[in-house]
Amino acid sequence: MATLLILDDSVSVRKLLIENLRPDGDFKHYLEAEDGKVGLKILREKISTVDVVVCDLNMPKIDGYTFLKLVRADSNLSDVPIVMLTSRAEETEVVKAFERGANDYIVKPFTPSILRARLKNMLQIKQLQDQLKVQKRIMQELAATDPLTNLANVRTFRQSLTDELESALRYEHPVSVLMADLDHFKKVNDTYGHPCGDSVLKEAASIMLKVMRKVDIVARYGGEEFVVIMPQTDTDSATRAAERLRVAVEGCHFDGLPAAGDVTVSIGVATLVKGVETDMDGLIKQADEALYKAKMNGRNRVEKSDTHVK
Repeated sequence: MATLLILDDSVSVRKLLIENLRPDGDFKHYLEAEDGKVGLKILREKISTVDVVVCDLNMPKIDGYTFLKLVRADSNLSDVPIVMLTSRAEETEVVKAFERGANDYIVKPFTPSILRARLKNMLQIKQLQDQLKVQKRIMQELAATDPLTNLANVRTFRQSLTDELESALRYEHPVSVLMADLDHFKKVNDTYGHPCGDSVLKEAASIMLKVMRKVDIVARYGGEEFVVIMPQTDTDSATRAAERLRVAVEGCHFDGLPAAGDVTVSIGVATLVKGVETDMDGLIKQADEALYKAKMNGRNRVEKSDTHVK
């Protein structure tokens, strides 16, 4: 249900606009302001619901030109379509309005059919903008997440780890990485089929999100391998978290499998410590080596990195 915000110091003009637009039903709600200052306040408070703005050029306190400039300078408001009302169709006035970000203009006294047609066009533009924003958000989410588990993907993990390392080095606080691998996962696929294997991966991802903190970043690294970034977390704390994760996976009765304990996880822990310079690949390598040690020592266990990352 579309909403139109009308800025005009004339009550009669505002009333006339609404009377001419209401029969078409394109706008269900109308908000009114007598000057640009009040209009700007309303727009900032109602930006999630305002679809189109009609604004008179000549108003007290904040005129139409200033209103345009302020709206277009605000990233939260800059996309809203604005139609200017002017009593003069002088070229300099129209050009000045467009230069400040107006989408269209209407000359007073206006012709009702032209008014309705132009505002209908602005509403269609707003609807297209909203659709594009949704599509952009979906594309961004797809680019950042693993399609099977909905966890962060490798690209997102690497960017997040880079950011966390920069912060850790700047403020001299630790950051830990867990690398987890589901044990004998090939046997699950071979015995129960790939659909069951996919279900196990999704359940394992859900367990990780529940066990880890909200500030931790859980990602699928590839196949049955997962990684977790733990900001401001030392080795001991990260190891305890890894053990909680190991116990949770071991205790889960995964759908399609006979019993709890049919799936276990091995986890390697690596930590960037204060005063030690490193890069992303170095920390990942240490976590991977700790994971390999867990595998070699019997699986279903947690191992810490033997060396500081350098």
